Amino acid sequence: MKAKYIVSLILGSGLVFASCEKMDLLEIKPENNVLTEDAVKKPEDLQKLMLSAYNQVRSAGFMAGTGFVAPDVLADDAVTTNGTFDWTQIVAHSMDLFNPPGRNIWENTYNAINRANVSSTSALADDILAAADPAVVAELKGDAAYIRALGNFHLVRLYGMPYSDQHKNDPGMGIPIRMKGTTTIAESFEALPRSTVEEVYTQIISDLKFAEANLPASRTWNIGKATPDAARSLLAKVYFYKGDMAAAVAEAKTIMNSNVYSLDADMAAKYARAELKTTTKEVIFMIPSTASSDDSWGSIRGNYRSNNTTAPIPQWGPSPSLVASYALNDARLNKFYTTKNGVVYTTKFNYNYMDAIVAGFDELVLIYAEALASSGAPADLAEAVSWLNKIETRAYGAPVTLVAAGKDAIINAVRKERRLELALRGERLHELKRLKLPVRGDAWDSRKVLFQIPDTEQSGNPGITLN
Repeated sequence: MKAKYIVSLILGSGLVFASCEKMDLLEIKPENNVLTEDAVKKPEDLQKLMLSAYNQVRSAGFMAGTGFVAPDVLADDAVTTNGTFDWTQIVAHSMDLFNPPGRNIWENTYNAINRANVSSTSALADDILAAADPAVVAELKGDAAYIRALGNFHLVRLYGMPYSDQHKNDPGMGIPIRMKGTTTIAESFEALPRSTVEEVYTQIISDLKFAEANLPASRTWNIGKATPDAARSLLAKVYFYKGDMAAAVAEAKTIMNSNVYSLDADMAAKYARAELKTTTKEVIFMIPSTASSDDSWGSIRGNYRSNNTTAPIPQWGPSPSLVASYALNDARLNKFYTTKNGVVYTTKFNYNYMDAIVAGFDELVLIYAEALASSGAPADLAEAVSWLNKIETRAYGAPVTLVAAGKDAIINAVRKERRLELALRGERLHELKRLKLPVRGDAWDSRKVLFQIPDTEQSGNPGITLN
């Protein structure tokens, strides 16, 4: 398995870099399966290699969509008519070690982590960086920390037990934490056990704090490389799913008070930006797309798109329970859903190419609102409602929730909006687990709703704990 990380990384006697239009990302073409000293000699080469790690972030199993569609089908927000064994397993909560989406999510995400690690902490990078400009070193290590944290959070929520007092210290029920890049076959087959969920979250938090402090403040949200705000927003989300609401508020507050981001009047603007050149202030971080050949959200778009002339009836769509959750006066119902032959499909992804939205301001608004409300303090409840009302006003034309409703009603209102606002973006399974609610008949902590450790990992790491 881990040998595949090397193969996908690059290589041969040299690197072949092809820049993407209007985006500082690279495609790296594999020529061989061994990294040579001739391939990477200077800090600039490591920076280019780091760009390939960001390019891998938008792979199908990472941020391009399979890792969003599959958990929504596992949960109750999406359904599929696809009859292949991989999707029938997901529908039935019976995924095995050969499940293709499970394998792709694991491999694609660890490939990105390994590229980032090779660029910053590896036998290849260490000597180069020892003599490099400290600012370059800090930036490379900050990028690696962000990609590693994003990847580990993505993986632990799909293969590990949910973070909870019951399971956070269960032996071997997190994921392997890979901190050093593998550049040789021998390195790639070093056995690495699964950590506990607590250990994984501790490493994610440490990495994000480092990234927040070391990523360049001069970066903007749309260049395809993480910013300090990208790290802050992800850290707030990690704390939120960990149940540390005070820490989630503290991380989110800087962004909420920055006046840099806001909810767009056109709720489709963030989805249309790549192809239609719409203006958005609702994206904190994304991997941009510039053409259909450079589609950053290809998997999620390809699965759900409902206006494709070659396949006008998609095999994936919103579940009846999701559609029924929208009020008739909810603008999102008319904006993002359509009916064909009596079946409801989504229009949210009806574009030829899309940016991969990694961190959306709408999600952070709802994280911040629920985290504030959880304290029950009058000032926090008032601020929580003020942010929740922004989501409600855009959806219903006017605020719905009042401070007088009280803590529990406010939190329930936020949770309702989380499902409706973030629909089909891969959060529903994790939300059900966070709230300890059943997942289509199985318990929130059932191993049936975990992806299995794939065959490729087991073959290279035979002692790994299985789900």
